[in-house]
This record gives sequence, C-alpha cells and structure tokens, in this order.
Amino acid sequence: MAAPKSCVQCGKCLEVCPLFKATGREELTPRAKFFLESVCSGKDAGEELSEKDFKSLASLCLACGRCEKNCPQHMSGPALVSDLRAKSKGFTQSCWDLWLRSPGLLWPMAAALSKFSPEVLPEPFGSARKRMQALFAKSPEPWAELVPQAKFEERKVVLFRGCVGRYARKDWAAKAERLMDSMGLIRAESGDFSCCGSSYGSAGLLDRQSGARAKNIKVWKDAGSPLLITFCATCLKGLKEYTLDDFSGDEEMYARWQECLTPLSSLLLDAEVILLDNAPEQVAYHKPCHAPEDDTDRTLVEIIAGKRLRPVQDGLCCGFGGIMQLGAPELSKEVGEYSLGQLTKGMKSGGQILSGCSACVIQLVTLAKDDYFASHWLDILK
Repeated sequence: MAAPKSCVQCGKCLEVCPLFKATGREELTPRAKFFLESVCSGKDAGEELSEKDFKSLASLCLACGRCEKNCPQHMSGPALVSDLRAKSKGFTQSCWDLWLRSPGLLWPMAAALSKFSPEVLPEPFGSARKRMQALFAKSPEPWAELVPQAKFEERKVVLFRGCVGRYARKDWAAKAERLMDSMGLIRAESGDFSCCGSSYGSAGLLDRQSGARAKNIKVWKDAGSPLLITFCATCLKGLKEYTLDDFSGDEEMYARWQECLTPLSSLLLDAEVILLDNAPEQVAYHKPCHAPEDDTDRTLVEIIAGKRLRPVQDGLCCGFGGIMQLGAPELSKEVGEYSLGQLTKGMKSGGQILSGCSACVIQLVTLAKDDYFASHWLDILK
C-alpha cells in the first residue's frame, strides 16, 4: 500500500494560487493549509480543531484547482478544504445548501429585493446586491451571428442547462437549443437535471453532491444516454468528475457518460461567422479556472472576434469561489478586481469581456465598470 502523500512545503502552489497573487498573503495558500492541517492532525485523538484553526483551513479557498496541477505531489487544496468542510458543517454551509436547493424560489426573490435596496450599501451587502442583479442581468446587444456548417443525422442530444441557465439566464439555454436545432440535432425528451454537484462538493456538502449526481445520471439514462451538451465550463468539469462508483461499478455506462459530455462550442468551430455593425473594437477572453485543456470556448471566441481579440491571459481567476461568496466576500471581490484590472488594462471604452462559465460571468458582471461589458459568449450571438 502506497504511503499517503504529504506536503513538502516546496511553495509551487504559491506560483498559481489566485488568493496569494491578489493579496500577497501566504497564510491563504494551499501550502499554509497543508502545514496547519498536519499540525492539527498531530493533536491527541478525539480533540477537535479550534474555531480559529478550522477557519484558517476551511473557509478561504476558491476551489480553482490550480495548486493540484502545479504540485509535484499532485495534492489538492480544494479536496482538503472540501473534506474539512464536510467534517465541520456550520451556518454558512446551511445557507449555501438552501441557496442551491431552492433556486427557483430564492434567486428571483433575492434579485427582486435587490432592486429596492439602497444604491450604496456597506460591504459585503453592496457586492451581494450587485451580484443578485448580475444573476438576472439583461443581455447586451448581439453583435455576431453563427451559421453552423456541421449537420448531424438525427443525433440525439440533451442540454444540461446548469443552475444559472435553468433558473436565471434562460436566454442562454434558448440560444443553445436554437443552435442545436440548426445543426439537425434531435433533442431527446428528458426530465429535469439537478445541479452538476461541483458547488456542493467544494462546500463539503458531499451527501448533496452524491444525490445530485445520482439524479443527473438517472435523467440521462432515461433519455437514452444521448450526447450531453453543456455551455458552462464549471458544469462540464463537475460532470466529468463523476466516478465509477457513481455508476455502481458499471464500467460501460461510465465510459459512455464520459464520451457523451460535449461542450456546445466544440460543435460550432466550423460555423460561418457574420459580424454585425455594432461589433466592439476590442474583445477580451477570460479563461475560467475550470476550463478543460482543450478549451473550445476560447477557440470559438478567437474565431468570432478575430483581430478584435486581445491576447488571452492564462492564470486569472474571477474570484467567485462558490461558498466563499458567503464566507469571505471581501476576498472574492479582491481577487476578481485584480483579474479584471489585468483583463481590461488598456482596453478602450465599449470593449467586451467574454467567458464560458456561468459563475465567472456573474462575478465579472458584478465587478465590471460602466465603460466595458462582461457576458457569456452566447450573449453576443444573434
């Protein structure tokens, strides 16, 4: 049996940690968390972590996953934090659980209430107000049209809208369905999917995550196991992380699931692009932390924007961080503003930032200034 991995304190995670990059505070890094965890695990058996120890370990992580990719041991800060959160649930997790379980009721209610709140509020209420408005933000005027060239002979598909696409930005789902129809894809009848499970997992709500995965697998199977189309990078990552255990050891069905996960953008790369007269002079692409290595969202934006696209910067995190919106909104905002500053440096007024992750779009819209826009790439399509 292999010995458990242990952090060697090399500091490679510091090179990629968005919290460290934006704040310069080493106590927020995965290295610090692993060190504190090793110290705490050496306590007498049965002794619980102090509130201060737990807060240092579990509350301040954006779950971007960059540390694991850069770690010579492939140790994951988000996995550590998820485990610790699962072992010590608190009020913040209960609120996050409720927020994810009742989006059809709570999201529109919170957005409506935000319209009647004062324009200027102290933090974290000011950012929360803007975030609620960003969740249901009106789409900017489209400035491009795609005419798909690929045609599929009655290939059955089902669209995974994600929580945002299902409950807030239904226009994204409607555009995705129109594009699918124009390619000859046949939308299979299906039940309603649940959350992909990613937000539950990072918050340590592992039972909820398991339940969401089980429901999504059942909906997909009942639809005939068709192609599963997504337009959110974090949803795609969450769905890809389903394990063989989630399929009760059925290797054939698990392999089929992995093969069927398909980003919508990957089907549009050969589409004819028609730019409208209102196309912006400059476009920036924000690469989500959870984007796959073969980021077809980025490729599609490059094709559409052409020379309008500014050089794409890797390693910038929007700072959304899931449950960190409740636990440490000021840090979330600091990371987001740092990334926005990098993305918009030298950008002319009227420029637009595009992304392919629902959470990233909400965060960017929340923090964006009046002289430029942020949106999902679906927003720009007529």
